[in-house]
Amino acid sequence: RGPMDALPAEASCPICLEYFRDPVSIHCGHHFCRSCIERCWEWPTAGFACPRCRDTAPQRSLRPSRELARVLDIARRLSRGQALGTGHEEEEGCQRHREPLEVFCKEDGALLCAICRESRAHRAHTVLPAPEAVREYKEQIQTRLQALKDDRDKLLEFREAEMRRHWEYLEQTEAERQRILSQFQGLRLSLEELSRHLLARLGDLESDIGKMQEENVTSLTKKISRLDAHVQELEEKCQQPARTFLQVMRDNERSHGLPPSPLPELEKKIHHFREKNILLEETLRSFQDILVFELPEKMTVTLDPSTAHPQLLVEPDGSSGPGPGPGPGPGPEPGTDPSVLGREGVTGGRRCWDVQVAPAGSWALGVARGTPGSEGETPGSAEWELWSMGLCHGQFWALTSLERVPLFPMRTPSRVRVALDYERGQVTFFDADKRSLIFAFPAASFQGQSVRPWFLVWGEGSRI
Repeated sequence: RGPMDALPAEASCPICLEYFRDPVSIHCGHHFCRSCIERCWEWPTAGFACPRCRDTAPQRSLRPSRELARVLDIARRLSRGQALGTGHEEEEGCQRHREPLEVFCKEDGALLCAICRESRAHRAHTVLPAPEAVREYKEQIQTRLQALKDDRDKLLEFREAEMRRHWEYLEQTEAERQRILSQFQGLRLSLEELSRHLLARLGDLESDIGKMQEENVTSLTKKISRLDAHVQELEEKCQQPARTFLQVMRDNERSHGLPPSPLPELEKKIHHFREKNILLEETLRSFQDILVFELPEKMTVTLDPSTAHPQLLVEPDGSSGPGPGPGPGPGPEPGTDPSVLGREGVTGGRRCWDVQVAPAGSWALGVARGTPGSEGETPGSAEWELWSMGLCHGQFWALTSLERVPLFPMRTPSRVRVALDYERGQVTFFDADKRSLIFAFPAASFQGQSVRPWFLVWGEGSRI
């Protein structure tokens, strides 16, 4: 057998069956010549399959194996000098001295003849007999190949484990999807059944009202008919002689008062029906509030120093702004109080952001929409439309550009969530820690313009 055949099969490309040339590894860890695997993958039909194990990858992946290339290069050079003494190798001996290449210089990685070995260039170098060098480097190749195999096996195991984990995660998300669908399907069916039940009860109440009305009208009609007959009878009696007339009057002195009305009883039934639905209505309102709190996408807001009032000190990172001086009055006045806008504008969808507020001082927060011609105006001026709420001297207010509406007394929240539904034109405020509704503005129209977060502080010590 020749020296090339003596090297391990793992050092040869499985496609061309020769030593690797420009070796690369693919997705499964097997090695091939770059040109060989590129020819195999020149016209892929369904993914990129390994010619050795048939494992398929959706994308082409070629990773150069530089260390293996260096080791194989040394092995090829050693193999050329392994059969020293043969006619072919003697012909390919030292080109300078025409001597057989008997030793191998480890420092220069070259085969040397006896004369080259004693030259000044190699005298201080470590040299080995060529066959011994071949055995040593073969062992190194074997060791390196085994390490590469071990690495490949570890990567294959790791890939299998990762794929199993990914499938487990997908199964978990699918199970969660089915659970959510099942829960909301059950909720929808329950609400539909409850709606049908309430409408049926309301229909029964309407039937009772109609039946009672019909009976009442029939009864009153009969009484009216009897009274008409009695009136006619009395009119006829009035034409009789005095003695007979007086006797008739004595027999007909009886009361004809109004019959009792069934309407109070109907009103009681309607009132009872409303009272039983109050708890249901409150529950549905709470559910709607939860949806308004949870559905919007949470966004991070930073303050825009270019829109800040001169009295405001905005932190360099745009995260907060205190009011350094005393406030101008009992409450915010459009265009005069220190306010600032957020950098981020909203032009669609649902968005929300949380704001930490101080338990004391005076502040307001919400959203602002500039009107045409508002460029260059301060965000608190009349050129800006505001939807906000705030605290002023211990009293909570709902604030717009035109009016202030006092809110019911409540505990000062530590965090306020502003929820914005652009399409519905709804601005809502929540206590973010309790997830409880503070105030919701009636639906408005933002007219396709950008709506930006708005903040205002006044009074010493105020901060958001």
